[in-house]
Amino acid sequence: MNRDIHAQENFNSVRTSNETDQQTIIAALDKVTQRLMNLQRPDNEEELKAMDGDPEKRGYFARDFGMDVWDWPQGIGLYGLSKVGVFFKDDRFSNYAKPWMADRLKEGLPSRNINTTAPLLSLMDLPEAEELSLDWVNWLMSTLPRTEEDGYQHVTTGATAQELTLNENEIWIDTLFMSILFTARMGVKYDRADWRETSLHQLLLHIKYLYDRKTGLFFHGWNFTGRHNFSEAFWCRGNGWFTLGLPEYIDLMRPYLDEGVLLYLTQTFRSQSEGLLSLQHEDGLWSTLLDDSSSYTETSGSAAIAAGMLFGVRRGLLDERFAEAAWKTVSAVMSRIGEDGSVEGVSAGTPIGKLREDYANIVTAPMAYGQALTIALLGEALYRS
Repeated sequence: MNRDIHAQENFNSVRTSNETDQQTIIAALDKVTQRLMNLQRPDNEEELKAMDGDPEKRGYFARDFGMDVWDWPQGIGLYGLSKVGVFFKDDRFSNYAKPWMADRLKEGLPSRNINTTAPLLSLMDLPEAEELSLDWVNWLMSTLPRTEEDGYQHVTTGATAQELTLNENEIWIDTLFMSILFTARMGVKYDRADWRETSLHQLLLHIKYLYDRKTGLFFHGWNFTGRHNFSEAFWCRGNGWFTLGLPEYIDLMRPYLDEGVLLYLTQTFRSQSEGLLSLQHEDGLWSTLLDDSSSYTETSGSAAIAAGMLFGVRRGLLDERFAEAAWKTVSAVMSRIGEDGSVEGVSAGTPIGKLREDYANIVTAPMAYGQALTIALLGEALYRS
């Protein structure tokens, strides 16, 4: 059966206002997905390598490009592909993910850390990944370095795949998507209350130290040793991890959440969404430094934010105003999809900046997570089209 016809049948229960619009979204979704499954290193890699100053400070991390590595960009890529499988009711994810995992295992896995956990968020659904997923969640529970107050320390991959960068006593907003959601999903799948409670503790701890009460937005990280939020930057994609990750978490964990905790999480989500709404550009995107309109508008974070808003409206966490705002983002993101399906305007790997302007200096390139977060947005848009 033609994939577009199949997809149309799967979405015959959604509110249809314009047949052409829905078919346009489906075509874009398919194009972005095909590009993701074949994503390689960027055409301008030599130019990125030759940048003035420290290339990594500008976001050039060689392992981040393409899909042929086991790390967080590829993990978010797999998350996007898993969403496509749900949207289209096909075997695209498993057909891709099984050989992908086999190739990575044959090459040898990198060091275990927060970011290299990300592929398991989606791979855990495959029978072939069950043993590895159980082993990995036990490592998170017992061996991952912890910060003060027992937080998941944001340990990342070092200079080589086998080395670690400890980021001692630091928590980052990225951790919600990279490891906390996996911990929660494993707790639900295997009915382990201790894993579920650990995921909740980690989520609440990250809110406690990263949420800004004045704006409703989230800082990138917190350093327990220095008692500070680094440059106090409101980073677009960092906030996107929360805007999309929090409704995912609530949807998953709702049966296990006390009403007071559910209300707290929902109110935090609404406060952040209100803050984001006030900073959205007319074209529907957000700046990579959310409160600095002179910094470039960034596609992956904008897509994550809008996808989370649409998800939140669909689940009754947000009101219709946010769907209207997200639709503007859908149009803007679709305008950044190239003929070959590459999503443009995506900021590369972004370590915590010592200065706010560090975020505005990150280079842009087609990235697996840019493709994946666009997939999440277009999929949510289909529920509304």
